[in-house]
Amino acid sequence: MNNNQELIHFTVKIELDSNDSANFTYFRDGKEVSGGGVVRTETAGIYTLEPTTITSGFLFTGATITNKKGDCAGDFSYKVSDDSQSIIIIDSNENNGTVCLIFNVECNGKAYESADPQVENEDIF
Repeated sequence: MNNNQELIHFTVKIELDSNDSANFTYFRDGKEVSGGGVVRTETAGIYTLEPTTITSGFLFTGATITNKKGDCAGDFSYKVSDDSQSIIIIDSNENNGTVCLIFNVECNGKAYESADPQVENEDIF
């Protein structure tokens, strides 16, 4: 991360449903949000697991970022941090387009993936 990036902090809650599927809920400033959005400048999204999710055994293992529209997936990188309790998604916002952003987590040795909170890169002009 650098000083020119916009920082966006998300809290992530993950719960298993009756089918053993992981349901991801994203919060920003205490309000539920999609977890994605439109980016108009170089941005770092910091996604941190909330305490009950950590107690349940969930940890971030990575992210899968693919092009959905345009060619901007190469603008993205990620870093797992804080003992796998956070993941930082960095977007250089050099190219327009939309990506599929899938979070990879593990809980008690079993891997899970999030649904896609899409991120769209857009010119600021």
